[in-house]
Amino acid sequence: MEEEELRQVLAAQADQARFAPLYESYYADIFRFILRRVKHRDLTADLTQQTFLKAMLGLPRYQPRGLPFRAWLYRIALNEVRMHWRKKKEVLMDLSYHEVKGLSEEMGLAMEGTELNRLASAMGNLKQEHARLIELRYMDGLSFAELGQVLGIGEDAAKMRTHRVLGLLRTSLLPRK
Repeated sequence: MEEEELRQVLAAQADQARFAPLYESYYADIFRFILRRVKHRDLTADLTQQTFLKAMLGLPRYQPRGLPFRAWLYRIALNEVRMHWRKKKEVLMDLSYHEVKGLSEEMGLAMEGTELNRLASAMGNLKQEHARLIELRYMDGLSFAELGQVLGIGEDAAKMRTHRVLGLLRTSLLPRK
C-alpha cells in the first residue's frame, strides 16, 4: 500500500470526517467499475454511494495487509452489484471491441473481425465466476494481488484461476474438426 494512501486510511479510521480524500481518490474508478456491470447511471450512482457508505462504516475493521485500499473497495462494490443482480435474478456482461481485442492480445491470439466475435461469444458462455475473474483482471485492470483480495483468495490462486480460464477460452476457440 502506498504511504500516502495508508496515511489517509489511518486518519479516516481515527476520524470518519477524514474519509473524504479516500472517497475523492476512488469514486471515479468505483463508479466506472459498477457502471460496466449495471449499465444505468442512476443505479450506478446509488450502488457507488452504498459502496462508500459501507466502506466508511467498515473502516474501523479494515486492515491493510499490504494490499491497496482500492482492492477492498472493489470487493465491497462487487458485493453490492452481486446483491443487486441477485435480487433481479439477472447477469450482465458487456464488452467493447477494444476490450475483447486487448484480451485476445493478452492471450497471444492474433484475432480480427469474426475471430474477435468468436472470443466475445466464448466469453459470454463462461460461468459467471469465470467471467467475473476475466472482467476484473483484464477490463478493470486489477493486479493478481488485488484480484485475490476482491475474490477472497490468495494471489497465487488468482493467477492459477486466471490462467485456467484463459485456457478454457483458448480451447473453445480452437478450430472444430
